[in-house]
Amino acid sequence: MKISSNLLELEFDEKSMSLYCDSEKANPNVRKLNELNDVLFNKTFINSSNKSDPLYYMFRGVGFDKNSSVFEAHTIRYDITVLNHYDLGGEFNKTLGHYHPIVEGSLSYPELYEVLYGEVLYVLQRANPDGTYDVKLIHAKKGDRVIMLPNYGHITVNVGSDILIEANLVNSTFESNYDPIKQKKGGAVYVLSNNNIVMNRNYNDLTVDYSEANKISFLDYSKPTIYDEYVGHPEHFEFLNKPSLLKNYNLI
Repeated sequence: MKISSNLLELEFDEKSMSLYCDSEKANPNVRKLNELNDVLFNKTFINSSNKSDPLYYMFRGVGFDKNSSVFEAHTIRYDITVLNHYDLGGEFNKTLGHYHPIVEGSLSYPELYEVLYGEVLYVLQRANPDGTYDVKLIHAKKGDRVIMLPNYGHITVNVGSDILIEANLVNSTFESNYDPIKQKKGGAVYVLSNNNIVMNRNYNDLTVDYSEANKISFLDYSKPTIYDEYVGHPEHFEFLNKPSLLKNYNLI
């Protein structure tokens, strides 16, 4: 499967779950079933499953060498993640989920995602000072771009009938924090494969908002990927290191 890009020759081989960038095979980090044991809706599913089943593949720093100067200048990384079409005991396949550290004032690093193939439901969740949670469920498909807003933890859920291929741009200097979601036994909601949404009882008083992905006004959708746009116009992505800029667009 070829992935459209003006600057990179990207191809994904579904049989071997391999990504090739400019004819070179990329090395992934592979997240396996046993690593999601703490966050599954069906707590007994793993007991009758192959714990080493691969759930998703994370290819980090894709295309860095080709345009290293522009990525190094702004400490930004371009990643591609591929989620298998896999039933987690009645739950759609998903990522482990994580939060980002604070970078500016009280705001954490945001992240930008783009759907390259498939269909996804992004689960964004933010804890409020009173212990309640705001949850955003954002449905997206090929070509859509979605910002993981500052202070929101986020989970990717593959709700399509095939693999999901997504890309992201994010600051390259920090490590994600997986512990809060593990401690709560998953995200604020579980997305079941029958399309039901189940609240996680380890969270208090959820306010849930569902939406389709909307176009982001300051990005150029004529570019085939966010990689292409970033290399040509890194200034469009200053918000990744300075999240307060999102206030200018009423996004926070």
